[in-house]
Amino acid sequence: MNDINDLVIKQEVGKLHRWKTWEPNTPFAPSLDVSFYIDNLQSSIVDDLLSLIRTNNLGSYDDDAWKTYNIFSYASASVKTLSNFIWSMYSQYCDQLQVESLSKDQIWIRGWAIKLENDQGLKMHSHSLHENTFLSGNISLTQNNTTTDYWIPLFSLYHGPFMCENIPGKICLFPSWVQHGVNPNQSGAVRYSVGFDMFTEHTMNYIHENRIENSEIQNTILLSKKFSDI
Repeated sequence: MNDINDLVIKQEVGKLHRWKTWEPNTPFAPSLDVSFYIDNLQSSIVDDLLSLIRTNNLGSYDDDAWKTYNIFSYASASVKTLSNFIWSMYSQYCDQLQVESLSKDQIWIRGWAIKLENDQGLKMHSHSLHENTFLSGNISLTQNNTTTDYWIPLFSLYHGPFMCENIPGKICLFPSWVQHGVNPNQSGAVRYSVGFDMFTEHTMNYIHENRIENSEIQNTILLSKKFSDI
């Protein structure tokens, strides 16, 4: 029997961060395998994204404005470069986990800007909990001495959240069901970042087959674009 603090194995191999339980020996033993893939964007892409966000006055959470657009729909070289970078991350992520990756015409993505004024943060939340849940990500664009805190089941109960420092260009890809939040911005300056969700054909087909015209969630997801169309 392992010590309580060794029940979840923390692994870090290059850009992959992974938490995994020992193989269960009974039908009631916990089984957990959650991972993150973390990389860094070039500063020129960060600067271009910041310019796009500020020029188009994006990032407000008032009246759920963040749900009404897709940053990957903007005709911008930086958006194209970002899309390719995320796709490369996804492919490497799958390779590291030894799972099959999907093609560019099988995955959709929707992104939005996040603008946090001084004293503002984001409460703990997750992006998706249903059977078609896929991947999400966040990208830090400014230096504000904040962290994005991820709650890892079992592990975080004893060790606290996985705290990922928000420095310009850092991009984190993770399963959409993982709970996370951002501690309040105390820098005195506006904090900018980008969040995004990725969806497979299962989700898109489900929405089309069960279409509800006034569903805010469905309408938001339908703003997504295929990677192959960006």
